[in-house]
Amino acid sequence: MTGTLTDVQPVGFEIAEPVPGSRPATHAPGKSAAAAMWQEAKTVLVTRVVGPRQLVTAPRLVIPIGDNQIAFRVSSYSAEAEQLALDNRVIVQPGDWRSPILGSHQRQGLAQLVTAGTLLVHVQQATEAKYGWRMSLARFGHRMAQGSAPYGNIVVLVTVFDPGPLYLPPSANS
Repeated sequence: MTGTLTDVQPVGFEIAEPVPGSRPATHAPGKSAAAAMWQEAKTVLVTRVVGPRQLVTAPRLVIPIGDNQIAFRVSSYSAEAEQLALDNRVIVQPGDWRSPILGSHQRQGLAQLVTAGTLLVHVQQATEAKYGWRMSLARFGHRMAQGSAPYGNIVVLVTVFDPGPLYLPPSANS
């Protein structure tokens, strides 16, 4: 038969064993440490500007996109989408459900609202795969708070900037 796939017989097997004294990898092979940090976080705390000298922080279910971008879904009817359209500056930090993860740091970023394209489908599928049953809970909470407003029809793509070196002023002794 032509055009069919067949099983290839293995030539030989080797058992993979760790090298004595080696440490386990802290992130998945092929992913950078930054991408692994966002992938392993239960949620990400996203802080946005809502007015002059006013900030609001909300936990979001995020998906890493590449090494320095994360994406999450919002409703087009939400105040968050409107506020991010006006001022796209955000601060993100890996967290568990309500608080930052110990030892994590805040990172600055710029948000873009994506309303069409393949990114919408990718983020929807990846979010369902990563969070599973929590998506049903999030949809239920959205339905209770927003009524019939669409859930997650906009993707917010955040480009996260790595922190630069910290410049300290010269000390009085030098």
